[in-house]
Amino acid sequence: MKKSFSTGLIILLPFALTLWVVTYLFDLFTGPLFSLIEKTLLWYEKKQGLSLVHHETLVSFLSHVAALILTFFFIVALGYLGRKFFFHTLLKATNELIIRIPIVGTIYRLTKDITKAMLSSDKKTFKETILIPFPSPDTYSVGFITSDVPPDLKKYIPETEVTVFVPTAPHPVSGYVLFCPRKLVQSVDVSVEDTFKFLLSCGVIPPGQQTPPPAP
Repeated sequence: MKKSFSTGLIILLPFALTLWVVTYLFDLFTGPLFSLIEKTLLWYEKKQGLSLVHHETLVSFLSHVAALILTFFFIVALGYLGRKFFFHTLLKATNELIIRIPIVGTIYRLTKDITKAMLSSDKKTFKETILIPFPSPDTYSVGFITSDVPPDLKKYIPETEVTVFVPTAPHPVSGYVLFCPRKLVQSVDVSVEDTFKFLLSCGVIPPGQQTPPPAP
């Protein structure tokens, strides 16, 4: 019974987590337009004498799909306009206005910088996987080189050369940012994706292995 439950959990959990993430993103992007489209559909069916009001699930589904499609085209259009000079100037002025708002400006600037760093196509957020002595000289942690040490900080710690992010497990989106000499880090031939799998599994899935070894 125990082995069957463990095997079933291994099979079900990836599907459940994937569904949860997709559902969260779906609701996040369709949320702003969902209520508006739903009200529009109900108004239209009332005007046309339809009976969609008795099909709440159908109305909700159609509203989400329509909101997702409109959001997609809005993002594409925003990206296209963002490349145009006049819109770039307007966007820059809007950014400066938002940044001046207390608290809101700080959150906006932080979110913008993180999004730009994560989604930028001209550079990798995590340059390479490394091993670093952490949290003590006799133990090692897996980490990522993210950049060189910022000049404003390097002048206080001139012996350091690289910025290293050491993630925690099984929640690798949190961790520690370290500044250290390049000689202290050891590059390893492991992809970033495999490293994240290793961390998410708390070391159960070695780099390069797709699934945990079967229970004896």
